[in-house]
Amino acid sequence: MNQRDKINQAYYQQAVSLANHLSDEERHEFLAELNDRQQFEQSQRQAPLQKKSIKRPLVMMLLTFTLLLSGLYYWQTGRYEQVKQGQAELQAFKQQRAEESSEQRNQHYITHLQNQLRQNANNGELWFELGQAYSLNNDFESALVCFRNAQTVLGEKATILGAMATAEYYLHKQQFTPQATQWVERALHLDPRESASLLLLASDAFFQNNPKQAIAYWERVLDNDNNPALDRKEIIKSIKMAEQMLKTQ
Repeated sequence: MNQRDKINQAYYQQAVSLANHLSDEERHEFLAELNDRQQFEQSQRQAPLQKKSIKRPLVMMLLTFTLLLSGLYYWQTGRYEQVKQGQAELQAFKQQRAEESSEQRNQHYITHLQNQLRQNANNGELWFELGQAYSLNNDFESALVCFRNAQTVLGEKATILGAMATAEYYLHKQQFTPQATQWVERALHLDPRESASLLLLASDAFFQNNPKQAIAYWERVLDNDNNPALDRKEIIKSIKMAEQMLKTQ
């Protein structure tokens, strides 16, 4: 037996020993492949082939052995268990998020925005987003503070004025205060298609038993194709409700 045969035999015995850590099925497949490669290498050494043809089976065996050794090291050092634990924790986190209410998810979003603003308090867009998030949680007082901060940074904008008017309206139990009225009028002066102001006027008209006026406002909102955030299906549903109200009057 030459030196190469001794090296190959040593690697073979080490691979067989390490395979004992595998499951029965994996060990059977691995040993079968290992035997096939060893037989192939022996047949290649006996045939008058080029030198590079003889080296390939040895390289493949060494590569297989290295991969197996790396996998066993990974398992023995506990990293495999760490990965399994990390995957379990990720699944638990996803499950927790799936079971949360919309208010809880929105609260996480509020916390996320607050953390961003701590790093950059001069980001007007973030202040506006935070104000909208507070509005979704019915915290209209906090929403107004955020919208005012957004206005301080970004200047007077129709979208901010419309959001401020909406928060003011719901803060005062769905009543138009002089301040809310002023903000709506200013917003529509800057942009006659400002959707938050139009939706607010439509909702108020509907609850004031004026469905015809409500429909007019909702239709103006639908004519605005520049706002992809609009829930057009809900607006159309509201229009149909108002139309049914008209028929019963």
